[in-house]
Amino acid sequence: MSDDAKNIISWFGKRKEGVLQEGMRAHALSVLDCVTELGNAMRNMEVGDHPAAKKAIERLYVSEHEADAKEEVLCNQMSIGELSPQDREDFMHFVKKTDSIANWCKEAAIHLQLVEDTGTVIPRGIWEMFSAAVSDLESEVNGLMNAIRLLDSNSEGLSECIDGVKAQERRIDEAYMKITRAILMSDMDYRSMMMSTKVLEAVEQAADTCKGCAETINILFNSKRI
Repeated sequence: MSDDAKNIISWFGKRKEGVLQEGMRAHALSVLDCVTELGNAMRNMEVGDHPAAKKAIERLYVSEHEADAKEEVLCNQMSIGELSPQDREDFMHFVKKTDSIANWCKEAAIHLQLVEDTGTVIPRGIWEMFSAAVSDLESEVNGLMNAIRLLDSNSEGLSECIDGVKAQERRIDEAYMKITRAILMSDMDYRSMMMSTKVLEAVEQAADTCKGCAETINILFNSKRI
């Protein structure tokens, strides 16, 4: 085992339930809250409950702000400990990438709010497809949360979590094609098509980012045995 690997194991041991592990979990939980509120907003838009959708969007903005604050604290805490510069860079990169999931959810929420504010009409069938895709995104981010919980173990469950994240991302990729086709074949006006496409792209980017986070965990786990 390399000295760097020993250092990172030692660092984790000293702060196993403190700085990094709990900080990463708390941050990921705020990210998950963003995804959950996006799902709530989408499902309420689907049934035409616009006040409830607006409240969900407002809660999403709060959760995204909390995720940003936790990201900043966590990155500052990473400067403490016996991590090598490369290890520190790897973990900061992971945290920032995880935070990007919340950013993409906020991007989707912004366009949902614009749909509401401008009175843009989107067919219920499109909303139903959006809701299903965001439900898959919720499952994907839950899988990432579980992978983070298993970071300090050698459990085979980590690989299962990562495989689950990848499977959900593939489902969202398939949904992306179906929803794009449905948008293009609809009789929506240009504004409705543009708004729909913006929401869809943000959801797809969030899913891709989540998959990238899972792959990063896999690399860190297998190369360092953290």
